[in-house]
Amino acid sequence: MKLLTTAPKVLTDEELQQITGAAERIASRVPLRVSGASAGGRDGNYTDQLLAILRAFGCEISNDQTRVQFPADVIGHVMERIAGHRASMPAEPPPVAETLSYSASGQALWCCDAETDRIRAATVRDLADLSHVVEAIPNLGRSHPTFIPQDVPAATAEVQAFATIILHSSRPYRVSVYTAELLPHFIELDTLARGGDREAVNREPTFAAKAWWNTPFMLTGENIDIGMKARELMGRPLIVATMPVAGAATPVTLAGCLALSTAEVLQCNAISLAVDDRLMGWTAGPLTIDPRNGVHTQSGPAVQLVGLGAQQLSRHLFGGRLTAQGGPTTAAKVPGAQSMMEKTMQTTWAILGGRRSFGSLATLAVADVGSVVQLMLDVEMMRHFDRMLEGMRVDEETIAEELICEVAPHGAYFLSEEHTARHFRQELYLPELIDTQVPMAWVDDPITMLDNARKKALRLIETAENRCPLSDEQRRQVREILADAERVAQEQGLEGATRM
Repeated sequence: MKLLTTAPKVLTDEELQQITGAAERIASRVPLRVSGASAGGRDGNYTDQLLAILRAFGCEISNDQTRVQFPADVIGHVMERIAGHRASMPAEPPPVAETLSYSASGQALWCCDAETDRIRAATVRDLADLSHVVEAIPNLGRSHPTFIPQDVPAATAEVQAFATIILHSSRPYRVSVYTAELLPHFIELDTLARGGDREAVNREPTFAAKAWWNTPFMLTGENIDIGMKARELMGRPLIVATMPVAGAATPVTLAGCLALSTAEVLQCNAISLAVDDRLMGWTAGPLTIDPRNGVHTQSGPAVQLVGLGAQQLSRHLFGGRLTAQGGPTTAAKVPGAQSMMEKTMQTTWAILGGRRSFGSLATLAVADVGSVVQLMLDVEMMRHFDRMLEGMRVDEETIAEELICEVAPHGAYFLSEEHTARHFRQELYLPELIDTQVPMAWVDDPITMLDNARKKALRLIETAENRCPLSDEQRRQVREILADAERVAQEQGLEGATRM
């Protein structure tokens, strides 16, 4: 029997209707702001292209081209398409996965040093070491680079990160594009790393090229450029994602945050219908702020509640399975008690709510800091949950009726039985880093879980292999692409972009 879990709920059906009704009105009353310069595409300025498409869709564009109004009939059309989509969904969503998948992620500009816990700027060496370590750990995935190196020019940092991963891994892993002018270099690198298969890159690129929405209700020319240029060069549909923060970019009330977030989701889907005649689905990942210092956070009960509310709204609008949001995130700056409390609480909640896929391993400080030591702790935690989800095998062999009747009359001697030797590795959880010694043995060697994690991290940094399969000639081509990216950045005066 596998472990069964059920997603909790934080909103009633009536409350879902209240929030979506308010969101429909907000989406038609509050205009989308368009700001910043836009680059030229094949058919002219990308922002002008997008505004022309939206105008033809029925949106109202201000004379100065900085406001897009979504009239009630446009939002009504979006709601009709959403209702049709929901009606086409299977009556029963697919079952919850029985096993976990988990990945190192993050886009940290800072590194928590594995030896000293000193916070310093992340480097190319940090990213290379992490690339080796990730691939040395069985069943560990990778969904983002963890480090964006700071010992390279800021204007090309993200393409430098992508190239570093390619040069130090068995295959390319995801990096987000934040500068439209460098998108061709990402395409070249991905194509090279994938054996020259440009069609595969177009179908499913390793890198992420989407337009990040600035809550409340703003798209910058820079973000429009990235999404529209990916569409032009690769035939990809336009993708817009939002990350609203309650208390800063939305009302501090969780219901207000969800109402504003849902309104932005409706506008995002209006844009997607206008541009590509497709629904984008739920696009918002709401967070909260700590008003004492003005910093957003990805952990804590308020984040868990607003994340669950967002999942309920997503299911209410678009159908699908309801799962709790959350995962191994923390505001802690160094590995330790805070990082493990926050990460474990968040992940336990999410697993009990049906979630089975997680990122955020190796991250600290809301993903602003990366740490190989924290990665060791995170993997240990995930292996704990792996064993939980395996559940319990019940059959004649595991019930062991005859063994009980034979051994029990003589006392507690099961440890010496062959049956124990045969099954203990599968039945029990044997942690690698957690100390399980008796107290007096520990006093003679007082080592902690954190000590063990640091030792393992340093050993893997020293010994993990570079599994890059590229030839010397292909490596030279990677360096040429990087050199061209530097040239483009200098010629166009690129300064680097803000990362989400």
